Amino acid sequence: MYTNDLLEEKYKAQRQLSEEADKANKDYLEFIEAEVKSLYAKKGWKLRVSKRKGGFLGQSTPDTQTG
Repeated sequence: MYTNDLLEEKYKAQRQLSEEADKANKDYLEFIEAEVKSLYAKKGWKLRVSKRKGGFLGQSTPDTQTG
C-alpha cells in the first residue's frame, strides 16, 4: 500500500476519532457527523446532511496495520 506523511497523519486522525467514537458508544460516522455539526454551529455556518437509506455499514476507518 502506498503511503506518505500526509496519509499517515490522516490515518492517525481517523484512528483517534474512531477511538473517541468507541468511548462514546457511537458509530464512527455518527460521531463524525456530530463533530462536524458542532464545528459548523460554532462557526455560524449552515450544514445539511442527507441520510442514507438502508442498513448499517459498520466501522468505516481503514486498517493501516495490514499492508
